[in-house]
Amino acid sequence: MKTPKPILFVHSSNELYGSDVSLLELVRRLDRGQYTPLVVLPNDLPYEGQLGAALTSIGVDNRTVNMAILRRRYTTPKGLGLLFARLWVGTYHLVRLIRDHRVRLVHSNSSAVLCGAFASAVARVPHIWYVREIVQAPPLVRRTLARLIAWRSDRVVVNSHAVGEHLVQDAPGVKDRLVVIPPPVDMARFNPQNDGRSVRAEWGVRDDEVLFGVVGRIHWWKGQDVFLQAAARVAQRLPNARFVIVGDVVPGEEELREGLKALARQLGLEDRVIWAGYRKDAPQVMAALDVLVLASTSPEPFGRVIIEAMATAKPVIATAHGGPLEIVKHEETGLLVTPRDPESMAEAMIRLGEDPDLRRRMGEAGLDRIYGVYTLEKHIVAFERLYEEVLSER
Repeated sequence: MKTPKPILFVHSSNELYGSDVSLLELVRRLDRGQYTPLVVLPNDLPYEGQLGAALTSIGVDNRTVNMAILRRRYTTPKGLGLLFARLWVGTYHLVRLIRDHRVRLVHSNSSAVLCGAFASAVARVPHIWYVREIVQAPPLVRRTLARLIAWRSDRVVVNSHAVGEHLVQDAPGVKDRLVVIPPPVDMARFNPQNDGRSVRAEWGVRDDEVLFGVVGRIHWWKGQDVFLQAAARVAQRLPNARFVIVGDVVPGEEELREGLKALARQLGLEDRVIWAGYRKDAPQVMAALDVLVLASTSPEPFGRVIIEAMATAKPVIATAHGGPLEIVKHEETGLLVTPRDPESMAEAMIRLGEDPDLRRRMGEAGLDRIYGVYTLEKHIVAFERLYEEVLSER
């Protein structure tokens, strides 16, 4: 009888947004006869510990460690000193975990996680780096990180071709070790049978109103401001349109949320915009929407909320750069619009808002695409094959 191989997963947050959910679904479904997951989470922010609690509930061993995570707060001279201190401390703790648990492979689950790369080198175990980000600035950080990823990875997994192409620009040598594995959607949770009426009732949205929603972290590049500017134009044309922003800020960045609320007041949208905050009932939220809008102003590495909406048979409007170009089939499963252009976004919203039959057709086409490309089964099989391939080489 084979002994399961311990794998150490090193992650960058302790929440339940896109990458957190992807990790949770991966470790939940790994073949426990083959692999034993151990997950390490950071403690550098005042997290509520949602991912850790979810991992504990499914019997996955998880720890919080004081380790280095690339964040904007570390770009000052004082911040850099703190980053390097956490890099040393975090690497030390991970090496101890690798040796104590006889870990066979380290899986760093974000390019923002640095300690896994160094700990795997010290402990002499193979390392897989799952890159989920498109880092554009500052250029020195972008180039240095790309070369570190190439230098310290047996394989580099990317969640879209867009991420892979961006990485290769700064580290051409990584091309031969690059593997594309897109995130999946759990169709047992996200599907057309979900009923969003209770959520709509909670938000005070009538059945005859068309609800447009942005779902995800409130962040400077997620484009919630562009969405509000587009919503102001839509509100003038569609008296039955409502708008919702689902998600919240990183702890300590509350001014971003307050700035958006001030913008909504300036645009005269106080009675048309719902501020839903973070929600644990994401499947019901998707079911409550009529149209999902992804408004990112910088290229989205993937866009997990897009496939969650498509699995719920909802049409999508997304900015035409990065991962959405690979997910959304323009004029078939949704509409792609010019980034940072409220007018372009508003035109797409008005078109879908006025045509319920078009919304239905695009939703059905999106659901078909999910079955073909983005199922959990395909995702798990791809990673298990990759683990075996890397382990066999060592």
